[in-house]
Amino acid sequence: MLLTLVFLPALVGAVWIFSQDAWGALDLEKIYATEETLLVTDRSGAVVSRLYLNENRVSIDARALPDHVKNAFLAAEDARFYSHPGFDLIRIAGAALHDLRAGSYVEGASTITQQLIKLTHLSSEKTLDRKADEAILSYQLEQQLGKDEILSCYLNRVYFGGGYYGIEAAAEGYFGVHASELTLAQSALLAGVLKSPATYAPHLRPEASIGRRGVVLDLMAGYDMISEEEAARAKTEPLCLAADTAKQKHNSYIDLALTEACDLLSCDLDALLTGGYTIETAMDPDAQQIAEAAFSDDAYFPAYGDESAEGALVLIDAKTGGVCAIVGGRDRKTALGFNRATRIRRQPGSAIKPILVYAPALEAGYTAASMLLDEAADFGDYVPKNANGRYSGWVTMREAVTRSLNLPAVTLFRDLGVSECKAFAARFGIAFDVRDDSLALALGGFTYGVSPYRLCGAYAALASGGIYRAPYAVTRIVDRAGTELYRRTPPETRVLSEGNAYVLTSMLRSVAQSGTASLLSNVGIPLAAKTGTVGDASGNRDVWLACYNPDYAAVVWMGFDDAAGGRCLPKDCGGGTYPAMLLGDVFSALYRNRPAPDFRMPDDVVTAALDGAMLESEHVAVLANSLTPKDRIVYECFVRGTEPAAESPYWQIPEPPDDLSVLLSDGEAEISFTPPSRYCSYRLYREDEDGFSVLLGTFERPAYPVRFTDDAHRLYGAYAYYVVPFHPDLLVDGAPLCGRSSEKKRICIRNSLSFSP
Repeated sequence: MLLTLVFLPALVGAVWIFSQDAWGALDLEKIYATEETLLVTDRSGAVVSRLYLNENRVSIDARALPDHVKNAFLAAEDARFYSHPGFDLIRIAGAALHDLRAGSYVEGASTITQQLIKLTHLSSEKTLDRKADEAILSYQLEQQLGKDEILSCYLNRVYFGGGYYGIEAAAEGYFGVHASELTLAQSALLAGVLKSPATYAPHLRPEASIGRRGVVLDLMAGYDMISEEEAARAKTEPLCLAADTAKQKHNSYIDLALTEACDLLSCDLDALLTGGYTIETAMDPDAQQIAEAAFSDDAYFPAYGDESAEGALVLIDAKTGGVCAIVGGRDRKTALGFNRATRIRRQPGSAIKPILVYAPALEAGYTAASMLLDEAADFGDYVPKNANGRYSGWVTMREAVTRSLNLPAVTLFRDLGVSECKAFAARFGIAFDVRDDSLALALGGFTYGVSPYRLCGAYAALASGGIYRAPYAVTRIVDRAGTELYRRTPPETRVLSEGNAYVLTSMLRSVAQSGTASLLSNVGIPLAAKTGTVGDASGNRDVWLACYNPDYAAVVWMGFDDAAGGRCLPKDCGGGTYPAMLLGDVFSALYRNRPAPDFRMPDDVVTAALDGAMLESEHVAVLANSLTPKDRIVYECFVRGTEPAAESPYWQIPEPPDDLSVLLSDGEAEISFTPPSRYCSYRLYREDEDGFSVLLGTFERPAYPVRFTDDAHRLYGAYAYYVVPFHPDLLVDGAPLCGRSSEKKRICIRNSLSFSP
């Protein structure tokens, strides 16, 4: 070991000589070339996942650290760091003496600069040649980088155990804080770990870690970095480790963000996971947790035998288009697994009707009160049927939507034009195959179908009042230096007028209140919804529910990935059953601690009171009048200018006919009159000369001239005929309202000679 002491002067001289002619193979790229962890944040900026290939590392600048953090590492590793040229002759001499006494190389004497060189350029072998290389390269490094930069590189590279590389990852992993937020005790503990992570890592050997922390605190006090009192207080601080919930966390949202970021940066996943990027997302962590919890509950999912159905859920912020939550399936253990929310394309059934049929119909001039015919029809090569096989005749568009009637939708789709409706739906982000050109599209008969992700984006346009924003997860990407590489500036396209968006939403609210999704009426939150069910005689293959309010749009799909073994959903499982239960509870949880918003009626929308009787009997929308009973008034919303102008002729004070005539011929009295209204009924009376009247007949709502023959052979004397009108539906004290009687037509019958006075 005497050779070591003799070698010291030679080492100093060699360092100077070799550094002058750049003998060493210093490579700054190796100093900076570290794998850095990918950070994924939620919409508030909180880190929700740290992803990496081999090393969990997040770089920081040592200049941003408090003095007590830096001093802890200097005391433990290199107290004279800021004064030596890269190697410390005093430590080398002391280590050499120690080695001499031990009879072997046991004391490293490496400075922080030398440790950094060893980590990046050299092996850990303890030989004089290697130490000479280490000293030479350290000196060169100190000539090219400042002390703070070297300290930063060192703190960002060293291993702290637990899978944490660098002080930032260790601080967040062990204590749940940033490195700049470490306490004195936490700083000393992390500095102590470096001596031997396997021995002093706090999650492995907490007592040893605390003991080593005390040693570092004593060193800091000995170097006058802290006072004895500060050291004593820090030694009493309890060790409280945080659960690193963001470490390598995977879920459907993270997978979506990774895929989207790779596309935005035109890079592969390996580059993304090692480049130190930060991906900022639109994730709402509470909503994501609510959605994942729902998908973990078997009660929300139907089953085939012992196998529960699969599913997918997408929740979008209606005001921005940002994806708040997404669940791509019920398996949450597989990273980058099959994301059904974005990757499946299934037939949407009736869930497509509002986007493909009713929205373009409203823009074309139809209203919620437009009458549509629900009856069996043959469209040549296509014969659709209603789900229950029954038909209702003429119905309003609102009723057709509420009850999800198929025939009105197909007829309307045909009348509007297949190409025109497809072009309209494409503005909502719905894609079609070239073979999608039949009337079956109106009921979701796509060649390939749609994904929950795209369908939710379409419904978000309705929730936002007719403005489409393509859904997205990533809002911003920065590199390890903080340079912004991407910022989301979502384009907005008005695809439906605000007024018509509200009218369509109003109809879809009826679906949620009393229609096929009426289970949602128990939620107590204003919601609009549309169900979709696709199946055959053996069962249902796909069930859907699209649901939204002014804040969120959500879509749930349930089914099986394939029909292997005859797997299908129960016949009684539709979009209004399990999906409605799940989304109802999701929306309830979203508003557990805050009030839910209601839909706001735009200024260009008006509410009109319609006459329900005219809708039923005449299949036409007219305004209710002053006599319309309250229970026969139907309130409907219209874009201003499309509401009916005419008042109902149905409810009116009955008027008598003004053309009553009586003719006597061949012993018979022929009576005739023209009803003034076909909505009123009429009673024909004959009155004798004593004023006694006999009802000859009642004519219920005649729409044509009334003719009645009275046998006059048995009559003798003076008689009068008259008509009393009444309205069978206008009741006064429970009796039909009668109008004034008509003018009396008198006749006189003598000895079979009949004449009129």
